Amino acid sequence: MHLKPKFVTLAVAFGLSAASMNAFAIFDDNEARRAIIELRQQIQTLEQRIGRLESTTQQGQLTLAQQVSDKDREIAKLRGDLEVANNNIRKLQEDSKVLYASLENRIKQLEPKKLELDGQALAVPQEQYADYQAGLDHFKAGNYQQAVSQFQGFVSKYPKSSLEPQVRYFLGSAQFAQGDYKGALVTQRDLAKEYPDHPRAPDALLSMASAQLELKAIPNAKKTLAEIISKYPGSAAAGSAKTRLDALK
Repeated sequence: MHLKPKFVTLAVAFGLSAASMNAFAIFDDNEARRAIIELRQQIQTLEQRIGRLESTTQQGQLTLAQQVSDKDREIAKLRGDLEVANNNIRKLQEDSKVLYASLENRIKQLEPKKLELDGQALAVPQEQYADYQAGLDHFKAGNYQQAVSQFQGFVSKYPKSSLEPQVRYFLGSAQFAQGDYKGALVTQRDLAKEYPDHPRAPDALLSMASAQLELKAIPNAKKTLAEIISKYPGSAAAGSAKTRLDALK
């Protein structure tokens, strides 16, 4: 069969066109594969990076958790130290209160005790007053031997104390109560001689006269009673002395 040239040309053109299309198709598939391969490589790269990031993140989280745990322990220790410090502060405050109270008491003990004896205002050291009061308590309780010992110790320990006239008077009275009339006479005589202007002086002379009467020294007793009336006419002791003197005549 013979074809016409026109048809032959058309057939050739068609064949060339088909071949060209197949070539283009082959080219597009190769590009697509390369693109897919590149995408897969990129994905793989991204996955590797993500894996590294996750690993780093996990390690960071572990490190952070360890740091948090360390900080928690440190905070707990600091809280413990703070509690100990607070307890120490409270104890120091309590000790300070006790110390302050003790110091305040000691200061008060060192401060003179203000009192009034025999119409006289006195400021007496606490220790002296305590020793005087101890002797006086013995005397009032009838413990005359203890009173004598306490008052004699006072005179020896505190010479020229402002309480000495009272101490000597009660010492002589305690001696008299024990029957030590000579000792009582000497004690009251010395009191009246050394402290003639003291309110206890006329009473000391009256006690001295009583001791002289107990010792049967009547003339001396009369002389002492007359001295009371002469030196201390306005005193209560002078009235008692006059009554006794009248009784002895």
